[in-house]
Amino acid sequence: AKDWERSIESSTAWATVASIRMLTRRIATFSNH
Repeated sequence: AKDWERSIESSTAWATVASIRMLTRRIATFSNH
């Protein structure tokens, strides 16, 4: 059970990191233009 919870936490963390990267990339391009 712990391993399953750990995998879910890691997947959610990666999802948040990916979304933040996309947001920062959008902000960078928006500010450049």
